[in-house]
Amino acid sequence: MKDHITPNLLKLARLFKKKGELYIVGGYVRNALLGIFETDIDLASRLTNDEIKEILFGTKYEIKETSKKLGTITISLGEEKWEHTTFRREEYPNGGDHTPSKVEFIDDIKEDAKRRDFTVNAIYYNILKDEIVDFYGGVNDVKKRIIRAIETPAYVFNSDGLRILRMVRLASELNFKINGETMLGAYDMRENLCDISGARKLEELNLILNSSKRYKVSKPNSFMFGLQIFNVLRLWKYYNSPVLKVKYNLVSKVSKENRFVALLIDIISSSKYKNDPEELVNQILGKFGLGLTENKIEQYRKIVCAYFDALAKVENKEFFIKYFDDFKIISNLLEKKSKKIFKKYDFFYNYLINNKIPIRIKDLKISGADIKENFPKIKEKYYKAILTELLIRVFDGLIKNEKEILINEVSKVKV
Repeated sequence: MKDHITPNLLKLARLFKKKGELYIVGGYVRNALLGIFETDIDLASRLTNDEIKEILFGTKYEIKETSKKLGTITISLGEEKWEHTTFRREEYPNGGDHTPSKVEFIDDIKEDAKRRDFTVNAIYYNILKDEIVDFYGGVNDVKKRIIRAIETPAYVFNSDGLRILRMVRLASELNFKINGETMLGAYDMRENLCDISGARKLEELNLILNSSKRYKVSKPNSFMFGLQIFNVLRLWKYYNSPVLKVKYNLVSKVSKENRFVALLIDIISSSKYKNDPEELVNQILGKFGLGLTENKIEQYRKIVCAYFDALAKVENKEFFIKYFDDFKIISNLLEKKSKKIFKKYDFFYNYLINNKIPIRIKDLKISGADIKENFPKIKEKYYKAILTELLIRVFDGLIKNEKEILINEVSKVKV
């Protein structure tokens, strides 16, 4: 590890030496033991933010206080950047809220290690002494490729429900096994995930879905290991899922860009209520909130509904009027499900493109503004229905896609 310490970081450690030792801690040390060195470097020492400001005053090092309460500060020099955290002791409220209610800065490095989550993340490296400091056997667990809770699983997961998801992600990214006692502890404490925001839970899930690309030791299908743990621990409940156990038929086959929507389809396909995919998408993404924008929810809703409509063999015209813009994503999903259904819709999609046939409202030569100008008594809420009907008539060859003809046709549409 010594060979990977830059001169700027070594100089920083020497400046810290005036008041205390400077350590690298967490993911960088863990990954360095695996021969991975692209991880961000997190630093720790007994020095408070104010003391760091004092010793770095007048130097070229720049500092930015991240959190005074948590004792975190960002130190940078040129393109190098490190986040430093003061040794601390934490108290959490009941449940798994992830945010400590009380923070006490301390001098004891062992006490600081005690607040961390897993043994492999509680290994410290003394920069100047070129020395590993390991109170919980983390080095041995890295060698064995095992994730194990510090102290007891109840102690770790009771204070922070998000650690359950981070445990699953870490196992997926690094191809690690999870210690049996730690797994049981996560199962027992999984209700603490109720205290974690939907956005944070979705962020961890997306990281798991992309875990196969995280490190060089990650395996191509490593994300599937994480998803299987979700089934074992019954975690889908905390993602507003209608099922506790998902049958992963599609998510393992699609490109990584489409894994999340494929996972939605697998969740819905595993449910006895799969005949109403739109309502299930609303339940999973919208009703309880996973931090997505309404536009993103609408996009997922359309893609999922399109998938199930295709399986139900919805007529081509109706299908593409609804789903034309998202068909490239939809086709990737359909191809992995049924070559026959994929070819049917893909042929018609290319036919529409090659023959420049209007299939979207925006392809028409008139818009809502034209209706408003020529028919001011028609209420705006009817514009979409009118334009959709005009699109169908153009598509069926009943009228031409010309502005004057379309305007004349508006009065003939019943709304």
